[in-house]
Amino acid sequence: MNRQSSFCVSEDTIAAIATPSGMGAIGIVRMSGPRAIPIAASIFKTYCGKRLEDLQAFHFYLGRIVDPSSEEVLDEAFIVIMRAPRSYTREDVVEFQVHGGPLILHKVLELCLRYGARLARPGEFTLRAFLNGRIDLTQAEAVAQMVQARSEKALSAFYRGLSGQLSQKVKSWQDRLLLCQAYVQAFCDFADAVEGSIEELIWKELETLEKELAKEVQKSERFAIFQNGILVVIAGKPNVGKSSLFNLICGEERAIVTPIPGTTRDVLEVSLTIDGVPFRFVDTAGFRSSQDVIERIGLQKAEEFLEKADLVVLVFDMGQPLEEEDFSLVKKLAHKRRILVLNKSDLSPQINKEDLNKLCPEEEVLEISVLQRKGIEKLFERLVNVAQLNVDLEETPLLVTQRQREILEEVLRIVQEARGALKQGLSIDVVGILLEEGLQTLRRFTGEDVDQKLLDAIFSNFCIGK
Repeated sequence: MNRQSSFCVSEDTIAAIATPSGMGAIGIVRMSGPRAIPIAASIFKTYCGKRLEDLQAFHFYLGRIVDPSSEEVLDEAFIVIMRAPRSYTREDVVEFQVHGGPLILHKVLELCLRYGARLARPGEFTLRAFLNGRIDLTQAEAVAQMVQARSEKALSAFYRGLSGQLSQKVKSWQDRLLLCQAYVQAFCDFADAVEGSIEELIWKELETLEKELAKEVQKSERFAIFQNGILVVIAGKPNVGKSSLFNLICGEERAIVTPIPGTTRDVLEVSLTIDGVPFRFVDTAGFRSSQDVIERIGLQKAEEFLEKADLVVLVFDMGQPLEEEDFSLVKKLAHKRRILVLNKSDLSPQINKEDLNKLCPEEEVLEISVLQRKGIEKLFERLVNVAQLNVDLEETPLLVTQRQREILEEVLRIVQEARGALKQGLSIDVVGILLEEGLQTLRRFTGEDVDQKLLDAIFSNFCIGK
């Protein structure tokens, strides 16, 4: 499907660096558009002596990149030509593979721009692939998500979108709504000739569809937590070892640790993947009454993160008896999923597991010593196990973006309204109108019905060169 009838594809030839900034063994400069091959021919000379116009597509050719104005050789490089329509953008595409220094890459890009290309906008290569019918909108979104994937599970979900599995599912939902529309039309045109209840046929189709949509929305909502990283807040009263634990989790001294209560006044955050599960660990100020203005701001931030937390690691000090701050925190976090940690097991105990079990009945207590690095592996194991309660790691969702979730939630609402109309005995025409609304909404899913504003919003989040 070519979408150029709705959206104008620029006739410009675009160019960009397609590899991350910084030093590397290889860097890639990519061009796409009608003049990609002629521009490349003006700055690249093959060692085999062939003209670029005669090179075989999808083959590597070794040569030199030369500045035509000075005859200066910039680099020895490979070139790959991908001719339309058998390319990512369905346009002529040229890639230079050069040595991966930033200076070399920018000089090659500068030559491309000087001899007729323009700098690509963020996501413009993928936008052209969409507009030229190479991929649909769900596949384009999957491209951006794969670049940002933080775990193998997320990568698997994004690849399903890129491979077209979500598009196929959307097509099956559209087919079911179209079948219901056909039933409505048959009822309107041949009510007397149709055997059986048309309303019952429509009801069964919509019931099955509603269950499928609800299941996908539910899976997607659970996966959103996993996709963004499970937010773990480390909480406790001052000097129980929160910041020391945070530093041990980080593997470096991120938080300042002193014996002085109230040292931690700001919120520190680090992302970490454990056994394939992405976490966001947050260190917070110790909870206590304070007249210090800065410390109170830190406590307010801690409260905000606790409210958002998917999981709380509540730390107690084995060397200190339980105090009012401990009781207050346990009560405050009664509604939160939490892990109880008894730190400083290397000290003479003032409290033990039994004391915490009285305070928090039927909750497992982990004894650790951050100083001696004891019990940390058990804590990590417990974190992963609790994360699996939040997200079924064996269940890969089809929906991977907020836009997709919102569209499917809207379709689910429409299907529920249509079933409600049937149940209330409303005119079959009302059901037909709702079915058409559902189909129109699904067309936004894959980009069959999309406006320029939405495209700009989606592709502006891509990196340049993709």
